[in-house]
Amino acid sequence: MIKKFLKKSSFKIGYIIRLDDIAPNMNWEMMNKVKKLFIEYDVKPILGVIPKNQDKELQSYPLCNFDFWEEIRSLKNQGWIIAMHGYEHSYNTFCKKIDYLGLGGNSEFVGHSLEAQIQKLTLGLEIFKKQNISVEVFFAPNHTFDQNTVKACKKLGFKSIIDGYGLRPYYKDEILFIPQLFYKLYTLPFGIQTIQLHINYFSNDDYLNFEKFVIKNHKKIISYEEACKTAKNRISDKVLRFLIRKTLQFKRVII
Repeated sequence: MIKKFLKKSSFKIGYIIRLDDIAPNMNWEMMNKVKKLFIEYDVKPILGVIPKNQDKELQSYPLCNFDFWEEIRSLKNQGWIIAMHGYEHSYNTFCKKIDYLGLGGNSEFVGHSLEAQIQKLTLGLEIFKKQNISVEVFFAPNHTFDQNTVKACKKLGFKSIIDGYGLRPYYKDEILFIPQLFYKLYTLPFGIQTIQLHINYFSNDDYLNFEKFVIKNHKKIISYEEACKTAKNRISDKVLRFLIRKTLQFKRVII
């Protein structure tokens, strides 16, 4: 059944790189190595920047010895996409698969009122605005958000959320979702896929594996803008999203 849908839908292959947990405190030595790799192969990733990092674990990483926001502006000027990765990245609720993606787990957003979520996102946007950085992309810590998060994003002018199921971007609730399926460096031989990276946790072996992937596949790595142009809402796409959703919910592989 899946092969039939894939043939009918004519899925192209395209990889989008998403970097999570970008904040003043992080593994900057590894981040700089990855940055050089991206520049060498002309990769334009999506940077998930935490506006006001209050995550104790992330705060334990080294503080950068340069102007963090100047670095983010510089990367944006080079064509990297700046996304809002939560507000404080601080979990305050635990949900049992009542979130938008039906995954469950710790959350910064799930269960809070629409008004509270609008306020939280507004505070984050104000930080970016103060730094002269425009943001129209969002993704939540731990992939957990709810209907109110989506409504808040729509109200505040976000155009897309980097998360969800499927093999190419799609519109739902008047927001563009760009699917992100796997936590590890795992890809399928078809579809538009977001590769999620947590640079803070990279070992040297992790970096070398990723470097090999980029060298081999850099021509298949596409920009955020290119991904947006592939959005479809065909019946075959919806069926595939349903099948993928049920498979990943059965055993959660994205964290």
